Amino acid sequence: MGKLRRRELIPEDTSVVATINEPKLVHGQFGRQLQAQVRVVEGEYKGTEFRTWFSFGKDKEDGEEFIPYGGTLYSALAMVAPNIDEVLDDEKLSEKKYQAFVKKAANDLDGLKVHARVGVKVPKNNPDKKSNTLQPGSFGPVEDPEEEFEDLSMEKPAEVEKAPF
Repeated sequence: MGKLRRRELIPEDTSVVATINEPKLVHGQFGRQLQAQVRVVEGEYKGTEFRTWFSFGKDKEDGEEFIPYGGTLYSALAMVAPNIDEVLDDEKLSEKKYQAFVKKAANDLDGLKVHARVGVKVPKNNPDKKSNTLQPGSFGPVEDPEEEFEDLSMEKPAEVEKAPF
């Protein structure tokens, strides 16, 4: 990995391969969020880094925190916790177990390599301070196509059954 880290704006809708680094749960202006550093690791923008946030939802009636189904936080956690629906749909899930699940899944994101489309975020109060973010619904884990290919048997079957037509 090179030592150069660029701070340049990646154009909207650019597809990148990046790693999610330093994920941590933070409280801020918009409530609790999962903050992560995204580092592009392949292609034209290799070495470019930007910070992104994945937001929790908050029930307007009772103020209870939740993970919005299909949102960026849900998509991020689902990459490392394939059982996310089963865990979050459990009526008996205690607050302690919920927090432990979220913390473990967030930590498991560290170093995860993803394919993603990049968006450009423009703050309303300072339009000149543009930054990149991961577009919702556009990212997923990078899978090595060679990995599964190597598991295929290349031996000829003993007898091939002929089609009935």
